[in-house]
Amino acid sequence: MTLPAESSARRRLPSPKKLARLWPRIRPHRRALALASIALLVSAAIGLAFPLVVGWLLDAAFVDRNRALLDRVALGLTGLFLVQAFLNYAQTYLLSATGERAVAGLRGELFAKLLDMPPGFFADRKTGELTSRLTIDIGLLQGVLSHQIAEFTRQILALVGGIALLTWLQPSLTLTALAVVPVAVWTALFFGRRLRRISTGVQDRVADATAVAEEAFSQIRTVQSFVQEPAERARYTGLIGKVVEAALVRAQVRGVFFGAITFSMFTGIVVVLWQGGRLVLDGSLTAGTLVSFLLYTVTIAASVGALASFFSNYQESVGAAERVFQLLESDTPIADPADPAPLPRPVKGRVEFDRVSFRYLDHPDAPWAVREVSLTLAPGEVVAIVGPSGAGKTTLISLLPRFWDVAEGAIRLEGIDIRQLRLRELRGAIGVVPQEPALFSGTVRENIAYARPEASEADVERAARAAHAHEFVERLPAGYDTIVGERGVKLSGGQRQRIAIARAILKDPAVLVLDEATSSLDTESERLVEDALEKLLVGRTTLIIAHRLSTVRRADRLVVLDHGRVVEQGTHADLLAQGGLYARLYQRQFRNGDAEVEGVPAGV
Repeated sequence: MTLPAESSARRRLPSPKKLARLWPRIRPHRRALALASIALLVSAAIGLAFPLVVGWLLDAAFVDRNRALLDRVALGLTGLFLVQAFLNYAQTYLLSATGERAVAGLRGELFAKLLDMPPGFFADRKTGELTSRLTIDIGLLQGVLSHQIAEFTRQILALVGGIALLTWLQPSLTLTALAVVPVAVWTALFFGRRLRRISTGVQDRVADATAVAEEAFSQIRTVQSFVQEPAERARYTGLIGKVVEAALVRAQVRGVFFGAITFSMFTGIVVVLWQGGRLVLDGSLTAGTLVSFLLYTVTIAASVGALASFFSNYQESVGAAERVFQLLESDTPIADPADPAPLPRPVKGRVEFDRVSFRYLDHPDAPWAVREVSLTLAPGEVVAIVGPSGAGKTTLISLLPRFWDVAEGAIRLEGIDIRQLRLRELRGAIGVVPQEPALFSGTVRENIAYARPEASEADVERAARAAHAHEFVERLPAGYDTIVGERGVKLSGGQRQRIAIARAILKDPAVLVLDEATSSLDTESERLVEDALEKLLVGRTTLIIAHRLSTVRRADRLVVLDHGRVVEQGTHADLLAQGGLYARLYQRQFRNGDAEVEGVPAGV
């Protein structure tokens, strides 16, 4: 799951193989590419014919003094340009359309790959970094597919064709005209490597700045409540400053690069003009032929300059391709088994934790978050997981839907190791109501129907009524079509939680996981949510991270975790009578006055 280090990637010489990996995404559009290639070849041929025709035109005017020939050549040249204009349009449209479609497919492929990654993958990476891969890096690849490859091919044709026609026109001047090529190639190689390293650094710094901005936007209430706008502005401005610093270095290197290329090209043109002028004076060369030769020299020089510029862009594109394909080709640590076992239907909800151990870091010295936990939930049983903060409660329930995989032991659903089940079947049988419900920026209806997009309006409303959400939804400006805002920001905490419960009711899972679903609510919201949970729990195997007494009373059994191990099990009354960890935590909270009528431990 760990990606190769960026620094080591930067030191390697760019390889065309990285961009060649785009071919499978382009292959479906090969017919359009073939038509674009034909248009490009004919257009390039017309461009190569232009200097030759200009030479004929000048000789017709100044040497032969043939007006009729001059008119025919001028009309023919205009016709050629008209054909070339149409071919350029066709080639540009076809390549742009192909690039857009191929890149859309690649962007969708990368997004799908990221969706398949487990939560641990995202815990190790900044959201801005991944967003940068989807936008900036793939945008660079779009430029390659849409016009850079076509331009590269055009310039190669111009270079090779120009050299061939130069040799045919005047062999003695050809070596002089080509003297600039080795200088330009060496300059491109020398500066191109530096430009790739610097450009990669610029892109990485942009990704860092994007990550900071997204983090600030997602936590805007916290930022404003602690009056940290100046600090966030300073942090973002500092990172943008680093982007500018790196970009200025890149601009300086590019400036020297193109300056050297320009000087070498135009120096070659001056030498050719001087030597050709002497041949005209000697009578061994006509003025029209000299102009044709000079135009071909300019064409070659322009091609060399364009290829040097392409090499600079190529460095950036290879870096972008490398980062995109690192993600696409990275292993998905949690995936469907090669030969999945079928999940029995209907799912009754028997869950077994068999000596389960797990740690977040794959290192022998890393601490265990969960250690040798054995626990069995009978179909329809409600079990509450309690314990102090950091005891491993959330980690344990996160292993059930395979957000992480166990390091040792096994978890079974209906007697089958969950690693032998398809993820879709496993997770389809499990409903999760988190402490902080995650709503999307669409409508209330869309958020409830997220559990079952094909659900009818009647099903959505029925689930909302069962979750005590229908009452407040009716009062919203657009009812079920009200936009809730990003992460449900336009709703209160209790309203968001009831929407999340309605979504779980609509899913109708066999196994339900509640992660302190009422711990952050006010008394009235808690009462409504608790009543909704009563309906939701009926007939389902339920695993609860318990916080409030009402939740504990609902449970058939309490399991007390401490440092990742099960230390106590039993009913609320039994555990109080034992006088163990649960009783001590209970007494501590009760003395602090945090219990209602009776209380349960803070953090359980």
